[in-house]
Amino acid sequence: MLLLLAALGALVVGVLLLRLSQRRKRALRIPDGDVVYQDHESQRVSPPTLVSERLGLRGKPDCLIRNADGIIPVELKKSARPPARGGVYPNHLIQVLAYIVLVREHYGEQVPYGLVLYGNEEARKVHPTPENIAWLEGIIAEVKRARGSNTVDRSHQQISRCRGCGMRQSCDQSLV
Repeated sequence: MLLLLAALGALVVGVLLLRLSQRRKRALRIPDGDVVYQDHESQRVSPPTLVSERLGLRGKPDCLIRNADGIIPVELKKSARPPARGGVYPNHLIQVLAYIVLVREHYGEQVPYGLVLYGNEEARKVHPTPENIAWLEGIIAEVKRARGSNTVDRSHQQISRCRGCGMRQSCDQSLV
């Protein structure tokens, strides 16, 4: 009898936790579907790196969710200050657009949008419009040109970015 009560109690707790999880997922606007890919450091087996030979990209999204609309890349960010008005930082926009391209090429399936999740905020959608994809391809071309150049100009006025840069010691444009 005691074992039956313990099992019933565990079942009730499990159902409550599941409900809380589902409520939280809805509040963050994470779509329903099956998680088909997850890159998390606690995993024993690392998921494959997605590759686009066409664009020279490689990457591992944090999560991929497959539902009736297609596959949705989800990128989790720990940013203490997400952009205002539901926006996405440009570097995160580039990253999610790249994942959209990688998922399309790797799985050959529809990718209606990607998501950026900043902390406890609502998920922010990134749409693969023709303009966004063209912009991404332009950024990739710029990076390729810069890699082939002897000098590359600093692209910001932020001291904090310079402090965290791995090239700071050899940079003649450092702000630090």
